[in-house]
Amino acid sequence: MARTTINLLLLDGTANGRIKCSINSRTGVIFRIPRKDLADSKKLDGLDNDGVYFLLGEEDGRQKIYVGQAGSRKNGKGILARLNEHDRNADKNFWTEAIILTTSNNSFGATEISWLEHKFCNMAIKAARYEVLNGNDPSPGNITEEKQSDLEDHAEFAQLVLSAIGYKIFEPQQKISPPPPVQSDEEIFYLSRRIKALGRTINAQMKRTPTGYKVLAGSDVSKHENPNLSATLKKLRNSDKVADGHLLEDVEFNSSSTAAEFVIGNNANGHQEWRTRDGVPLKNFLGGN
Repeated sequence: MARTTINLLLLDGTANGRIKCSINSRTGVIFRIPRKDLADSKKLDGLDNDGVYFLLGEEDGRQKIYVGQAGSRKNGKGILARLNEHDRNADKNFWTEAIILTTSNNSFGATEISWLEHKFCNMAIKAARYEVLNGNDPSPGNITEEKQSDLEDHAEFAQLVLSAIGYKIFEPQQKISPPPPVQSDEEIFYLSRRIKALGRTINAQMKRTPTGYKVLAGSDVSKHENPNLSATLKKLRNSDKVADGHLLEDVEFNSSSTAAEFVIGNNANGHQEWRTRDGVPLKNFLGGN
């Protein structure tokens, strides 16, 4: 793929605020709007256009998405008005931010947004990173081959931009290799910790090596993270070695505590956290007290 420049406009001057994304020579435009900022977005150009949108959030410890469409020609109000309706609807109270795909020249019509809604909904289901909340499979409608080619280009644009700004909604998860079979309690150690912020328990496995401590592929990695965690661990926890809270490959550390902190996302005493299947702490195998 040729090198591509994505124009990224931080509408509030911060990476956590509203964002507008575009690519030169393309008419597609993507907005990221936090739910709390809807009221301040009335004057943004393009939000009264036709388009598709994704409502994103987390509920019961699971990432969720709703894919929808809004047509200005249909209701005279456009995308922002539709998002405001969702904001007032208690049935969809899970979402904290919206992603919007529209065009700079408002070229989407009812047929186009129906096809894109169908496309994105099925892409999200196939990727299986989010629980898709659409009750019914949206209809793709009837379009020509030429129009489908143009809309496929818009879908590719959306996937490219969203991946670039950190949203892997439509990227299939990598296959997670299970940890190797347990041979003895002295070889494999286990960590089990309930993370209150996540509302669930994470589980990990570790093996001692001649040079350190190896956390095994398939282990959970808490998505919650202490801001004071070391920059090195933060970088590793957000690398491509971790996907959707799971470790994709073995990672070795020089201390058991660093291995535990990597998994938990917070300060930890590895000699106490890592235990055999029978609950014997690692320190007992190191001669510690």
